Amino acid sequence: MIKSTAAAAALTLAAMTALPADATGVTLIQQKDGSVKTYSDVYIRLVGQTLTLRSPDGKGLLTITTGSCSFAKDIEQCLPYAVTLEQNGKTHVITVSYGTVFLNLTNAEHHLSLSSDTLAPHTALVIFKTAHGTYVTSKGKLDEVKP
Repeated sequence: MIKSTAAAAALTLAAMTALPADATGVTLIQQKDGSVKTYSDVYIRLVGQTLTLRSPDGKGLLTITTGSCSFAKDIEQCLPYAVTLEQNGKTHVITVSYGTVFLNLTNAEHHLSLSSDTLAPHTALVIFKTAHGTYVTSKGKLDEVKP
């Protein structure tokens, strides 16, 4: 699963690697019909094993609880076990077909396993496909990290 996810990451990373150093994050959501929505200035927070992505207007919150984590050198790789979207006052459970959360919590840039791409210090990369065929990719500097 990680091999195919890393390959998918390589394809979407090209569009996201031009982020300015002070950007908080970018999230791409590609629907089954091929349409893509891009959310810039996404706030990324990591608390324990839970990663939250908040839209800049504060109206959308994607919560990803991870597990089954391992390390490929200094990059932590985890499976997204539970994903919810809070929007318009409602919480929606999102069923994930497959995906990976990559975390670089170090002070140095490191290569992603099975990829020529790198992950900057204190950066998260989230890639998953939902059961409905939607692809979600998010990359950015962690704005907040708590144990």
